[in-house]
Amino acid sequence: MKGKRGAQGRSSGSDRGGIRKRGAPKRVDRDGDLSMDGDAARGRGKKARGDTGGRAGTRDRALNAIQKAITSNTSDSQANIRQGKAGNALEQVHVRGWKQSKAASNRDGGLESLLTFLEKKLNTHDSKSGARARITKSRVEGDTLVVSIKPELMDRMLQMNGFSFAGAPLTIEKHDPSANGMDQPMLTEISRNGGTSSSTADTKAKMTAILGKRYYEPSKLLNLSNLGTDPDLQAMGIFNSTSTESKFFPALMKVWEMNLNSSTARREAVESVSLADNQLPNVSAVTALAQTFPDLKNLDMSNNSFKDSQSLLAWRWKFRNLEFLDLTGTPFSADPAFKDTMLKWYPKLRVLNNVEVRTAEEVAAQKKTPIPVQAPHFLDESQIGENFIKAFFVGYDNNRNDLLNGVYDKDSTFSLNVNTTAPRDQQTETAGWDSYIKKSRNLLKISHLPARMSRTYSGVEKIRELWNSLPATRHPDIVASPDEWLIECFPVPGLPDPSGQSATGVGGLLIMVHGKFEEINGSKVETRSFDRTFILGPGGGMGGIRVINDILCLRAYGGHEAWAAPPAQTAAPVAAPGAAAPAPDGYGMPAPGKTETQVQQEQLVMQISAKTNMTLPYSEAALSGNGWNMEAALKNFEELKAQGQLPPDAFLPVAV
Repeated sequence: MKGKRGAQGRSSGSDRGGIRKRGAPKRVDRDGDLSMDGDAARGRGKKARGDTGGRAGTRDRALNAIQKAITSNTSDSQANIRQGKAGNALEQVHVRGWKQSKAASNRDGGLESLLTFLEKKLNTHDSKSGARARITKSRVEGDTLVVSIKPELMDRMLQMNGFSFAGAPLTIEKHDPSANGMDQPMLTEISRNGGTSSSTADTKAKMTAILGKRYYEPSKLLNLSNLGTDPDLQAMGIFNSTSTESKFFPALMKVWEMNLNSSTARREAVESVSLADNQLPNVSAVTALAQTFPDLKNLDMSNNSFKDSQSLLAWRWKFRNLEFLDLTGTPFSADPAFKDTMLKWYPKLRVLNNVEVRTAEEVAAQKKTPIPVQAPHFLDESQIGENFIKAFFVGYDNNRNDLLNGVYDKDSTFSLNVNTTAPRDQQTETAGWDSYIKKSRNLLKISHLPARMSRTYSGVEKIRELWNSLPATRHPDIVASPDEWLIECFPVPGLPDPSGQSATGVGGLLIMVHGKFEEINGSKVETRSFDRTFILGPGGGMGGIRVINDILCLRAYGGHEAWAAPPAQTAAPVAAPGAAAPAPDGYGMPAPGKTETQVQQEQLVMQISAKTNMTLPYSEAALSGNGWNMEAALKNFEELKAQGQLPPDAFLPVAV
């Protein structure tokens, strides 16, 4: 989010994704600072000089680093800038005045010339020394260049204060960490564990006060608009550096959570959030909002800089209860696919950019299963599949080593993948994926063959090593809770014959299992959904079988209603007011030989029947006589009803 920039402030690129007020460096290392190692330090190579391809690549790496920093719950992958990389203590120095130099008209604003100048002067002071003095890292914050150097170079660097660079005097000062009381490690501590040290108490108190000013309890609105000009945030120095910007919003959300007793209280306290007028190019800097307020109903994101759907991709399938979304004043709103994309992402969305895009009836109609739910197919042979499934999940929960020794062999393969975008149950919070994500073999995201192959585990020992690194689990009992499982089984011909006797292969089974399990980490228990696919063939394991392939897909818990059989329909002689007429089985539902147009017309007939209390034949006649226009049919109905031209048998008997 950006405040007002001075006349000489550098505008940040729209793809940075941070809550920005000042400019951003062109070349960054893994810590988010301008890297001076390698070619950049020795020769200021083509990419460091401003080559377009180089800038795009480093911007992407910077975005990835920011996104990882915001969403990660593991140990901080970014080194403290004042300490540099692990094991190398570094000091920070602020250099100002260079933007008034003649070099400021260079393509890079004079940055590379300044770094070369500083390194040259550092080495002039120590010409007899064999080791060359270097500026290890640097970054730009507005009109200030922040450089990281070894402590023994500090005195030499400070002696350069007042030196003339390209016609302008330089001001060189040692970084004062207490200048504004705000730094990235402090915000990191707050965002992760709430901040347990005494140094964070003042920051948390200030953030709590800011939230208090921006929260309107009667309307359950949290107003986070125009944060870049908030005087309290400016006084805290939030926008003075990219490191504090990237950590600010997750810390703010953590402080909000700490002021409420439970996740239920957090959900009920806020129904509406405004992030308007923040000049956000994407939601990477504010993605924590979806974790803090998953059941948000109203979201104002107007007057930001979202160019396309990719800018909002981190919130795809989030906010499953969202009814109102305002993206007016954003470039994305002009996209021809804008409306369809938002309707697809948010199933309960009714008002988009202050225009109704769904009625309450249309939202309610979506709850119906779009296709008839059929019973699962389980084409077993001699109960091999049934016995395997009953034994497998008990073994996986209680003794994975015995399970591996029993039905896996040197040719068995196993892989897992994490589907982080699958819809979740609205009553549960999504658990983290730290235990799985580094082992996930998602072929949509991992394109390099070596990486794909390294995440496929072949042979008992490699599978054992992986399984033993995964959290303990507890699956529901299949016999006691069959409704929580969907299991299908099909014969599969042509599998490799381990004995080598059949050139055409042998028969086996393909088993697909969908369900849930509880993940146990000490005293913490999380619920997840999963899909698991097995290919079984003849072998030397228990029951004369072996697992040829085992693929596990993990998802956030999504319930098991998707495969629940619909309740049997019973005839209803009378209809309650506002209810549609009883319909034959399959009416309004897809079926073999039925066109999509016919299905839509039947659904319209049921809708007008519910509105008018007419029977299905009369409802169909009203629609067909008005070109299947619902509005025209309802108007015609009211006119005929007022004139008394509708016979009694046009209406359903009303329950009393």
